[in-house]
Amino acid sequence: MKNRNTNLDSHNKRNSLGMTKQVYKQLLKKLDDPNTQRPTQPIKRAFTRLEYLDPYFELILEKTDHAHRRKITVASRNLSRGGMSILHSNFIYPGTSISANLRKTDGETAKITGKVCRCNHRGGVVHEIGIQFDHEIIVHEFICPDINDAVKSFEKIDPTTLTGKILFVGTDASITPFIREYLLATSLDFGFEDQAEDALHKELDDYQLLFVSLDAGTMSGPEYIRCIRDAGYNKPIILSGRAKDDQIKQQIRLSAADMFLPVPLTENSLLCALGEFLVTQWPEHTLESVRNGSSQESVEELHQELCDLAKVLDAQLQVEDSVEVYITCTKIRNISTLLGMKSLHSLTFTVCEEIADTGNLEKFAEELASINLICKSANKAA
Repeated sequence: MKNRNTNLDSHNKRNSLGMTKQVYKQLLKKLDDPNTQRPTQPIKRAFTRLEYLDPYFELILEKTDHAHRRKITVASRNLSRGGMSILHSNFIYPGTSISANLRKTDGETAKITGKVCRCNHRGGVVHEIGIQFDHEIIVHEFICPDINDAVKSFEKIDPTTLTGKILFVGTDASITPFIREYLLATSLDFGFEDQAEDALHKELDDYQLLFVSLDAGTMSGPEYIRCIRDAGYNKPIILSGRAKDDQIKQQIRLSAADMFLPVPLTENSLLCALGEFLVTQWPEHTLESVRNGSSQESVEELHQELCDLAKVLDAQLQVEDSVEVYITCTKIRNISTLLGMKSLHSLTFTVCEEIADTGNLEKFAEELASINLICKSANKAA
């Protein structure tokens, strides 16, 4: 997962290393080359380090016994819940207090404070400085990833710190059989609902978190999530499954989930994903920012997909293949939910229910024609 500050491409000024942006990029490439790194013992980390590149990051070094308080311009390298790494031209004493303003993805800034915890000479004048924050941050406020990148800020988590009430929704055989075992050491109160349609009628206010499978029975996971979001559920939701193709990835982006967790799951990956939202209380505006981060490109691609499905539906209606018509209408229904096309969703829902019961296409010829027309005009409506 990468975050590149706009400074990287818009300035030619220099940092403490005397580097322009072009030289900075070359240095990063060299530092990341495993052939140039010194062999070290594997480090057991609690937090995931995420690439955070700003060649002109302003840092304040507070007064010490060795130097006065001063501002320096350094190059940032990565960011985590607990700290960050910077590149500087000089040695900085471990224990030195620092402060800085981190820019959030919404354009606001947040003041962070911390201490230098390490200083490693990387060659020439380059020193890599590790900074430990005084207080943990929510990295998603500063780095806006694609939900399909499955970014988690924990590398490990103590299961005994996990408390709260969770509902697991779905029937994915690669997930549900292992949940009880993986959560054995936690203090979580959790329940299961195999069918998303049944979960729609469940009172959700008491649940701090929902964990939804892509395969959620007669409804897809993304479709279920959009429905409960529209009904007012604003707490964190993790969507999990196998993103097999671009179509599913687009549905995940527009699902209004807060995180995507790919399968197969491990105990650690599940605990870290749950800890993302249960260990730290996320402000509602941060959750909104993450879940509404889908690109206009994703929306346009789903509109195009509806147009393509209209052609498929045309061909299936000509040969009166009720099974294939049912499958296509189900796909259209899922996409219509993600795009907020309520009339299309209502039509496809009714048609799917009736075709599943009777297989009679002629009876619903008018509704199927309306579905086809809406899908064909989807790109124009967009």
